[in-house]
Amino acid sequence: MSFVRFSKLRKSLAFFLGGLGTAVGVGLSTPAPASAVSWGQLLFNGVQLLQLSNLSTEQKVALGREIHQQVRSQYRLSTSASVSRVGQRLANASDCSQIPFKFYVVQDQSINAFATTGGYVYVHTGLLNAVDNEDQLAAVLGHEIAHVCNDDLIDKLKQAQLAQGAASLAGLDRSTLAAVAYKLAVDLPNSRGAEFNADDKGLRYMQRAGYNPSAMPAFLTKLMNQRSTPTFLSSHPAPRERISVLQKKLATNQ
Repeated sequence: MSFVRFSKLRKSLAFFLGGLGTAVGVGLSTPAPASAVSWGQLLFNGVQLLQLSNLSTEQKVALGREIHQQVRSQYRLSTSASVSRVGQRLANASDCSQIPFKFYVVQDQSINAFATTGGYVYVHTGLLNAVDNEDQLAAVLGHEIAHVCNDDLIDKLKQAQLAQGAASLAGLDRSTLAAVAYKLAVDLPNSRGAEFNADDKGLRYMQRAGYNPSAMPAFLTKLMNQRSTPTFLSSHPAPRERISVLQKKLATNQ
């Protein structure tokens, strides 16, 4: 992470962490004295936040379940048999098939999709209306599944820990941690590297699951040619570059 990006992350985290009490109805506890709480100690299901690198699959699922409650409070959600069928087919072909994936439809006409951790993936109705076929839907879901497999939200939490400092995170309770993670998942874009990695792995998941991988650059091209930039692209690296990289991978069968 560059110094500039780190500084922006620090400012954005300070802003939303300070405003969580108003935004989601939970507040930050006043940090206890060092004698009462170990430096930076924050428990989530018995695991210190400082041990994010050692979270088990069960703990990631538990955190994802907590974040899901935050998502439910912000959006109207439903399920779709077709979305779940495509998603599970890709999840079974992924690098983290041991995770019990769950797929939800967000009732929102914006073209967007996102994932948290522990197998929770969300796709907007606007995006479902934008895809031309099942292969293009698989391209989107494969990309989001890759974010889960890569623990990209967990990495954001680690960055938040660094940006805020261990002392300012002391005393957060379980629901507040979930609120922080929700804001990171929805409002803070993934790094450039994370996005290209998710494209790469998503492409491989599509191939393993029997979908046409050329649907990924095809769908990005379709979105890029729209009059206004969809949310799905605005927080990602330049779509032309992503398309070029994907086409090269397909041409060389990598």
